[in-house]
Amino acid sequence: MERVCHSVELPGDERRFDIFLDYLSGEEIVVLDNYFYTTDYQRQIRDKACKLVCIDDMHDKHYVADVVVNHGLAEAQEFDCEPYTRLCLGPDWSLLRKPFLLPIQATKRLDRLVVCFGGSDPQRLSDKVVTMLLQLGVEQEIVVILGDTAYLSEENRQRVTIMHNLTAWQMADLFETSMYGIMPASSVRMEAVSRGLKTIAGYFVDNQRIGFDRSLAFNDIVPIYNFAELTIERLSSALEQLRDFHFVIPDYSRVPDNYIKVFASL
Repeated sequence: MERVCHSVELPGDERRFDIFLDYLSGEEIVVLDNYFYTTDYQRQIRDKACKLVCIDDMHDKHYVADVVVNHGLAEAQEFDCEPYTRLCLGPDWSLLRKPFLLPIQATKRLDRLVVCFGGSDPQRLSDKVVTMLLQLGVEQEIVVILGDTAYLSEENRQRVTIMHNLTAWQMADLFETSMYGIMPASSVRMEAVSRGLKTIAGYFVDNQRIGFDRSLAFNDIVPIYNFAELTIERLSSALEQLRDFHFVIPDYSRVPDNYIKVFASL
């Protein structure tokens, strides 16, 4: 963050909401990206004369923002908002980092399967999936992307390749040069699909259902549905489907221009 802007650290308790409002002069474009921002808090920001953008994947409240962004599968009629609110919906508004917006560079893929369940992985899904993959005797090299606090048993660690703290460029290169992936239907699934990675995806929290439904509609994943209910039989079946799976790699090249235009209009 410090490379592009100054940052201010707010306290972790409820005081942060009022402290943030005190920083506003009315000349800012405020971007809210979390589930706990209420309609009333949106109004308080607009009362400061600021322009307001809400990044949303739940559409579960009334919006008074100038712009609402939802890159999942959502329809305008699903949103409760003001007449002036501009809705930026669908994959043309995907929130992807630069390496995942560029054309695919790699020309060859290795027989490799990437497992990625985020930084903390509190449900230990990485360990669950890797254990099943090893029991199934998959032929591919298994690469597991782990956060610093994610769990993987010592036995499994000795039988897979582990990667930590990858940059966006390293993630993009890994996805471009691998055959398969297993991951939740979160932003990492969008990153994988943008790199042409054949992906098994599912969900383990409610907000991932929207991305999962979007991928089902666009047929760009092999679905595994709820990871909490995953069985070795279901995983085996998904791996069989993955071998012959094909999908249309989305073109995200116009995403930056879309954002430049909408922010310039505020």
